[in-house]
Amino acid sequence: VHEDTNRNGNSLDLFFEGDIIQSDLAIDLKTDTTVFLANYGVTERLDIGVALPFQRIDLDASITTTVDNIATVTTPNPIHLFTNGTPSNVYTESGDASGIGDVLLRAKWNFFRGSSASAAFGTDLRLPTGDEDELLGGGATQVKLYGVIGGSPGRFSPRASLGYTFSSGGSEFTGGLPDGVYYTAGF
Repeated sequence: VHEDTNRNGNSLDLFFEGDIIQSDLAIDLKTDTTVFLANYGVTERLDIGVALPFQRIDLDASITTTVDNIATVTTPNPIHLFTNGTPSNVYTESGDASGIGDVLLRAKWNFFRGSSASAAFGTDLRLPTGDEDELLGGGATQVKLYGVIGGSPGRFSPRASLGYTFSSGGSEFTGGLPDGVYYTAGF
């Protein structure tokens, strides 16, 4: 909403409101992630694990803005200029962060083991341990339940998995993380 610049109170639809600003965003994002993994066979059919990610993020962003004079003239006296006195400006921001990301806890139970096929159920619990304000974590707790089947009837060894991820929470940057279906197939 614009101010009543002509102060007549009748119309705020002034001719110069037809100008627009074009903004072009450029982001250079670099991430390095090192994950420390531990997996332990509790029994012959049950294993548990933990994944602890350490992340480093470098972010450089710039927005190039330009006034598109659709309703006004550019010379001799342009109406719309940025604070630098020109019809265009570049805004830049950069930052970096490093630290622990979201920790993953995992359990998998091999409930069927045959001579040429096997099947397992598993669950992953992702905890929001990373600082979401520094882009080191998603800010949500996620639980993935999945099943895995596989076979090895000779040289051909097919595998397939199907699961569902339940999400709760998010961050200001990512918003709420959605639930999702997970599936893979291969050999």
